[in-house]
Amino acid sequence: MSSTAVRTEVRRWWGERVLSLLDDAGAGAAQRVQRGQALARRGAVDDLLVVPGEVRASVTEERARPYAVTIRWVMPGEAAWAAAERALARELRFIAALLEGELTTALVETLEGAGVALLPTLDELTFTCTCPERAALCRHVAAVHTLTSVQIDRDPTLLLTLRGRDREDLLAALRRGDEADEGAATALDLSEGFTAARGDLDAIVLHPAPVEDPAALLRQLGPPPGIDDEEPFAALIERAAAAAWRLAAGDGAAAADEELLLAELRAHRVVTAAALAEALGRDEEAVRAELDRLFETGAVLRTGSGDRTRYRAASA
Repeated sequence: MSSTAVRTEVRRWWGERVLSLLDDAGAGAAQRVQRGQALARRGAVDDLLVVPGEVRASVTEERARPYAVTIRWVMPGEAAWAAAERALARELRFIAALLEGELTTALVETLEGAGVALLPTLDELTFTCTCPERAALCRHVAAVHTLTSVQIDRDPTLLLTLRGRDREDLLAALRRGDEADEGAATALDLSEGFTAARGDLDAIVLHPAPVEDPAALLRQLGPPPGIDDEEPFAALIERAAAAAWRLAAGDGAAAADEELLLAELRAHRVVTAAALAEALGRDEEAVRAELDRLFETGAVLRTGSGDRTRYRAASA
């Protein structure tokens, strides 16, 4: 399965679905919606703020004072959110998805099963604007709703905020739930369950896929304590991931070793065989022989002779 196929599990059309709620306003509101969308495109919306259950912004037209707009979303009750948190806390993949800022299909279905639907209906939105228009859905409201949909496309987890749970608050709740489950598990005797397990492990079909950014989680969490620059760690993770993928893809240990050698070579830019062997923890003669072989294929460049020979990756 390709990385593209894996990523299709992440819903990327949230902004479009939010924007399409205005289609249900009826033919009478169509012109106001169009004018509002034009205002949004011209940059008339300022100070957009998304808080739990609410969007606030101001809209300024030519030769007019700013109008204050508020769009309120109906939020699920605390009982529904408590059930959703318990369900999400059972699987680490949901915490990982939230750390990445993604709303995967499985995560959304779990929320919906607990009674937390992320997409509202138009009737679940309440509009207020300080303009003199009589219609609740005026062009200024339409402008703010349009820009909100753009922001949701950029960060789908804003839907969680509008439904009553900021992403960070939800993550904190899931971590607390996970810790509580772990504490309860330590009091259980699991030996019977393991001894009763049967089956051929080789029969389990695996579907590995390369990761687009192996160091994404490191960048999300930030540098380790006492470390100011995370990039060397990110580069190390990326090199390790490249070698791991070669193995997972079935290319064999030799291919993985070659990939690791080339990755280390790129990291050093220019290096001797001895220094490279030390960095890799491998035999110097074996590394030198591999470098010479890669030189013959054009993957490695070299200068000098004897112990002074320097190597670098051809793509560096």
